[in-house]
Amino acid sequence: MVKFNTICRSGMARQTTADIHKVYRNPDPSQHPLAQAREYQRALVATKVEKIYSQPFLGALSGHSDGVTYVETCRQNLSKLVSGSFDGELRVWDIPSRKCLVQINAHQLQVKGVSFSWDGMRILSSGEDKSINLYDFPAMLESKDKFQEPQQRYLSKTIIGNVDHSNGTQFATSGQIVQVWEYERAKPILRFNWGVDTVSYLKYSPADNNLLCGTSMDRCLILYDIRAESPIHKVSLLNKSSCLSWNPMEPLNVTIGNDDSNCYTFDVRKFEQPRLIHKDHISAVMSIQYSPTGREFVTGSFDKTVRIFNHDAGKSREVYHGQRMQQVNTVAYSYDAQYVFSGSNDMNVRIWKNQASQKLGVISKREEIAINYRQALKEKYQYNSEIRRIAKHRHLPKYILNQNKKRQEQKQSKLRKLKNQELNNGQAYQEPAPEKQQRVDQYHE
Repeated sequence: MVKFNTICRSGMARQTTADIHKVYRNPDPSQHPLAQAREYQRALVATKVEKIYSQPFLGALSGHSDGVTYVETCRQNLSKLVSGSFDGELRVWDIPSRKCLVQINAHQLQVKGVSFSWDGMRILSSGEDKSINLYDFPAMLESKDKFQEPQQRYLSKTIIGNVDHSNGTQFATSGQIVQVWEYERAKPILRFNWGVDTVSYLKYSPADNNLLCGTSMDRCLILYDIRAESPIHKVSLLNKSSCLSWNPMEPLNVTIGNDDSNCYTFDVRKFEQPRLIHKDHISAVMSIQYSPTGREFVTGSFDKTVRIFNHDAGKSREVYHGQRMQQVNTVAYSYDAQYVFSGSNDMNVRIWKNQASQKLGVISKREEIAINYRQALKEKYQYNSEIRRIAKHRHLPKYILNQNKKRQEQKQSKLRKLKNQELNNGQAYQEPAPEKQQRVDQYHE
């Protein structure tokens, strides 16, 4: 019997992988009674998988011989990072290869600040030795000399703090006196001493080159206009603030890191009280910086942790810590908003992912669609008790858990005391002021 091999092509079979056939599906909800249960199960699995694959730590840049005091990224060159340390050393790192490209003994004492110009061609460093060094960044990368001289050196008569660039050729330094400098001038063109203690930190507004915001040692937050002879606004808090950062997308908002372990977001149009209080740290906030998108900011604290906050949330969405990581002195965002850098007292610069479970490398279109679908499911069921519990869970060091438990007990005790006062002293009882008003000691117009 003769056998014949035949090719059968039905209407539903694909002839090539590029063929797309319409799938007929009845959208009637009555035909799919288990649709919601399937969605919930997928959201639960997606949340668990996200936690399983959360590996935020990417690597450490080691080489400094003392604690790292400042880290700065370049908006024009995403692969380069500059760090300064307590011994006055500056290092330029190549992030993809994690190698040190340039090592300079820039200052005799601690590096207080580093700042790139907006075009990425120049870099400034300020030190505790009252000097400011200006370097040509491309020339610095070409030269491998450990003792290369700066393009220009500026000397201050008073102790200076950090340095920050404006959009143009001006830059400002904090310290005992706020000073504004020009590239071509050896001496400051403007000096401001507006009746406050030493200004510890200073930043230009991203929207206006004439606006400066600074924090001082006498617990003040000050808004300067360099065209005026006095500060526009000045508010005194209960504790000293060590750092601040402007929101690049909403330049009316500025967030400060305070020694009471909280961050406060102020609206420059209403300086009487903070607009929002961000809590979660258990020790003083040492450094803060906004993401280039303006939707998040990262903080580093004395409690040896790095936390990421949404700009409009009171609690952190992510916390990073390491077994060997010590006090975090400085943090920075990469200008593609994908990575976070932290410098600490253990002489290392660490690289973290902004999204702990984000996959690195090339992602196919099919995988991108699946990721977006799982993210939509998690957002849809984010208020479900089980999914919310899994998503919020974090593995924290024991000393942080103990401190959080102690704070919770103190808070409950305080609320119980206020309730008893209201019950037992009805007429003499005065309702306490809102917490935002309690944090402000005095406001100066």
